[in-house]
Amino acid sequence: MAIFDRYHRQRLVDGIGDDGQLAIANATVAIVGVGALGCASASMLARAGVGRIILIDRDIVEKTNLQRQILFTEEDAANQEPKAIAAAARLAKINSTIQITAHVEDLTSRNIKHLLEGVDVIVDGLDNFTTRYLLNDFAVQQNKPFMFAGVLASQGNVMTVLPESTPCLRCLFPEPPPASSQDTCDTAGVLAPAIGIASSCQCMDVVKHITGNKHKISRTLLTFDLWNSISSRLETGNPVDNCICCQQRSFAFLETQTVEPVALCGRLAVSLPAIEPFDLQSTSAKLQEHGTFTCTDTMIKGEFNEERATDGSAIRLLCFHNGRAIIHGTDDIRRAKAIFERYVGN
Repeated sequence: MAIFDRYHRQRLVDGIGDDGQLAIANATVAIVGVGALGCASASMLARAGVGRIILIDRDIVEKTNLQRQILFTEEDAANQEPKAIAAAARLAKINSTIQITAHVEDLTSRNIKHLLEGVDVIVDGLDNFTTRYLLNDFAVQQNKPFMFAGVLASQGNVMTVLPESTPCLRCLFPEPPPASSQDTCDTAGVLAPAIGIASSCQCMDVVKHITGNKHKISRTLLTFDLWNSISSRLETGNPVDNCICCQQRSFAFLETQTVEPVALCGRLAVSLPAIEPFDLQSTSAKLQEHGTFTCTDTMIKGEFNEERATDGSAIRLLCFHNGRAIIHGTDDIRRAKAIFERYVGN
């Protein structure tokens, strides 16, 4: 008989029950990317009672996020809080009985095994293809289910990868598209209801998998366009015989060690990879000569006196504990690298 607790209505669903709820409580789910998709998924999975949720995101909250990233507030944006930390704080108020781990990190081939150690399911909340392909490599290599999704404007794609059972991402899309060939939320925008559809599908498949209802997971690629009221499901069939990843067991993205700077989706900013070794305090002292900067235990943030954006505003810098940085005020990767090297170092 169902117990009248916070999960009572969930326990009543055929296929979940008390055993399913216990399985949910014992599960570990990693959400990689805590933007619009990641926030929605994290909220649903925390409310569902997933016992441990791992949040991984390199970014900070900005005002333009608030239109669709449901875990953040105006205060988070004003304080430029790291997304993973702000989301973890909000989730802890939603469900104090679960464990939430936040990593303010850029997921790379160097740290992926450490950050995703012990996870049962991986949820895609990303906005760049290269890291998605890295996740696909890891999921296939480690035999972990990978909930892929992407949304742009009002359109979305959703597919669950079950290694050894369904096609992987590279079966359908062997190589990531060139960065310059793709629209982003910066150029095409994004609507919150489309996020809700994609993340709901992801989370439903997470719950199906955790509770032993894998046979209920659709072996299709869902595509939809909410603005034009169109949706379809493409049968994905079996893994492709000559897939370089899941059949040939070649994991090129896991084996690639170089982390490249990237222009961030939706705003005038560039993310620069971590550097080692790195010391926040000495870097902060150096920067004081060139602008107004504050230093905490986890980051340096501030603006330069002489570096200007095209609109005349000051170029801003956020630098995290591991030397990873975000340069605001330009989407020119070469200029962002030059600014960082000039004031912080190589």
